Amino acid sequence: MKFPWKETPVLYGEDAIRFEEEMKRVDAMSDEERQANWDALCKRVDAACKRWNIKIEI
Repeated sequence: MKFPWKETPVLYGEDAIRFEEEMKRVDAMSDEERQANWDALCKRVDAACKRWNIKIEI
């Protein structure tokens, strides 16, 4: 590697609180919600690929 890895910063205050809340929200997703998110992402990727004439396989 050209550059060494940087240390992960420690979060304090509002940033730490917001991070914890976001982690709880992500963990609370159901399997159906996760699948719906994946399907929506695939549709957006397909649309972008068609617009730019790119072929990818997922």
